[in-house]
Amino acid sequence: MPALSVRVLLILSLVLTSALCPKPSRGAAIEYTVEIPNLPDGITDMLSSVSDCAGLQDNPPDSLPLLRSRMNNDVKAFSQALKSRGYFKSGVAAALDEQTTPPTVRFDVTPGPRFIFAQPRVILNPDNPALSSLLNDILKGLAEGTGYSSGAVVDTEYALLERLREHGRPSPVSEQREVLADHATDTVAVRFVINTGPEAVFGDTDILGLEDVSRDVVFAKLAWQKGSPYDKRLVDKTREQLIRTGLFRSVQVVTDHVPEAHSVAMRITLLEAPPRSVRSGLWFYSDLGFGAGLGWTHRNIFGAGQELRLNSAVSEKLQEAGAGLILPNFNGPGRSLDLSARFENEETDVYDTTNLSLSCIARRPLADLNVGYGLAYRLAEVDDDETRRFNLLSVPLILEYSSADNPLDPTSGLTLAGRVEPFASLEERSSSFVLWSISGRNYLPLLQDRSLILATRGRYALLAGTGRDSIPEDMLLYAGGGGSVRGYAYQYAGLLDEDDEPLGGVSAVDFSAELRWRMSTDFGFVLFGDGGGAFTDRNPSEKEDYFWAAGTGLRYFTPIGPIRADLAIPLDRRDGVDDPFLIYISLGQAF
Repeated sequence: MPALSVRVLLILSLVLTSALCPKPSRGAAIEYTVEIPNLPDGITDMLSSVSDCAGLQDNPPDSLPLLRSRMNNDVKAFSQALKSRGYFKSGVAAALDEQTTPPTVRFDVTPGPRFIFAQPRVILNPDNPALSSLLNDILKGLAEGTGYSSGAVVDTEYALLERLREHGRPSPVSEQREVLADHATDTVAVRFVINTGPEAVFGDTDILGLEDVSRDVVFAKLAWQKGSPYDKRLVDKTREQLIRTGLFRSVQVVTDHVPEAHSVAMRITLLEAPPRSVRSGLWFYSDLGFGAGLGWTHRNIFGAGQELRLNSAVSEKLQEAGAGLILPNFNGPGRSLDLSARFENEETDVYDTTNLSLSCIARRPLADLNVGYGLAYRLAEVDDDETRRFNLLSVPLILEYSSADNPLDPTSGLTLAGRVEPFASLEERSSSFVLWSISGRNYLPLLQDRSLILATRGRYALLAGTGRDSIPEDMLLYAGGGGSVRGYAYQYAGLLDEDDEPLGGVSAVDFSAELRWRMSTDFGFVLFGDGGGAFTDRNPSEKEDYFWAAGTGLRYFTPIGPIRADLAIPLDRRDGVDDPFLIYISLGQAF
């Protein structure tokens, strides 16, 4: 038989044998349990987070050798994790108990003493006592006598470099990070050796990517000046200010610093966003019924960042339309001129009003505040048994501060607003008065991942300078409703007349506390309490005259903001006046 035929027959035989012989079966999964000792100072949680045996328990291995391999990996990971927290004398062992069903993986962990920091040191190269004094407060994170943590060492090194970048040194380099554990004294000595690099100033700024937006818009947002000492905080501030304009989809601010050079060339690369946007909304409040809103914005109407806004809203009791034009950098960088007009028709249980408002407000930054001042005009026709016309000129003064991180779903920060606005009547009858108001909102994250937020708000307003009867009914102060004391109908958290209709007041107070829990990516849960009232006296009444409410709500999170559904119960319900509960559904958080 030819050799080729023999080879072919041998290959066919091997193929048939492979196909007919049974394949080895996959080993049965080895189910097991894990026991990690309960240790203080969060050690158990730390070990569980790095454990393969715990983390992969739902994906058991196919054999005992593979399980023991997991155990060995965990022994190494536990030892490393313990050292990262200062337990340099720790001991870790693992054993597999096959007598239990299922088998049990037991870890024996002896942490030993936790090493503490000795006095940390920073050596600057070249030596610079002035710069060294700027770094002392950063070393508090490694304060002598506190427990060692490798994360604290890394964070401190980063903070030291950042501080230097904030004080004229754009290119500092960590040359050495020395960490020495002394097993005789159970202490850890940390020493940083940092090359500060040359002192430098801001140089030329190059702007790339502009198409329709004027370069003047970008230059007006620069927080630095050419020739001023380099400060990374000003770079970050410029990036934030450019993003807040809404004109750009992408903002990159890059420093181009050549070693040993004494100036930093700045390069800003921008990607323009579509200048036009349309927004719409639907809402339902038990006391006000259904409503719908529509808005249109052009953020670059004349090519230099001027913003035009048109908006309208229609509900069962309120119809309004408005327009606003913001002229940025008016009379100086960072300043603006806000022009607005609004027409409103409102029908409430207290009054019917039709009014037109015009305003011209100049705004400018003052430290961390925003200050506004200008002129406003209001023409109103108010019907409350009789029709009265009011022709008012006012001079508003506005003071605002905000560090909130998101307008629709804030999770941290503080917002404060104060307003003083004297009104003078242009009619023969005297109707001059002053509106004072102050409000604030605070958002406190209770968990590191910001899934639990405590949100609080408060408002106090006062009308002074004339009697209550001389003030237009639609400008009196009221409390109650979805933006005030929930659970009470719009304007009903206050004194009522003989027909059980709100009187309106010359002072008003309301406040809220809301616990917001984001249970998952899509859903959240809220508990809240509201209080307040409107008063005919200029001094807020005793606590027993306040109206209180409590409630709960759900949140559904969308890319454009959370949809809220709140149910509020009045705790001071008046028979024949207040409903057992009210429901509020809208886009965005309550405040």
